[in-house]
Amino acid sequence: MEINGLKLPSAFIRDLQSGRLLRQRGSWELKKDESAYGEPLQTELGNVFENLAQIQKETDELPEGYTFLSVEDVEGYTETCGVQPGEIPYFWDFSKIVCFAIAGDGAPFCFDYRENEEPSVIWWADAYWQRVAPNYTSFIQLFDIPAQGQSTAG
Repeated sequence: MEINGLKLPSAFIRDLQSGRLLRQRGSWELKKDESAYGEPLQTELGNVFENLAQIQKETDELPEGYTFLSVEDVEGYTETCGVQPGEIPYFWDFSKIVCFAIAGDGAPFCFDYRENEEPSVIWWADAYWQRVAPNYTSFIQLFDIPAQGQSTAG
C-alpha cells in the first residue's frame, strides 16, 4: 500500500487491516509521558485513519494548515522559545510526509520519509514538529493499546 508513491509501513497496514487501532470512543493514552527517545511527550492517539482514501485526503490537505508560516515567523519562534525536546527544523515541503492519525486535539501524526525509506513518526506539538519515534513499531508501543484479540472497549 502506498500514498503518493511512499510505501506505508507493513506493521501499520497489519494494524489497519486487523482493526486493532479502532475505538468506540476516547483516545489511546501514552504508557509514559515520553517519546521513544525518552523526551517529554504529552499527547494521546485520538484517531487513526481507517483506509487509504482517508489517509490520502488528510495527507493532501495537511500542507494547507502548515505552509502559511514564513521563514521569519519560524526564526522568531526559535529565537524566543529555543529548541524544545525532540523538535525538528520546520519544513514547508510536505511531499515526503504522510498523515496517518490525529491526537485527541486534532494535531496530526505523520510518517516522515524525508531521511529514510522506513519513515519516522512526527507530531505537531502546538508550535513545532516533534519527532516522537524512529518508526511505526516504536511509535505504537508508546500507547496503552491491547494486543490483537484483547478487548478494545473504552
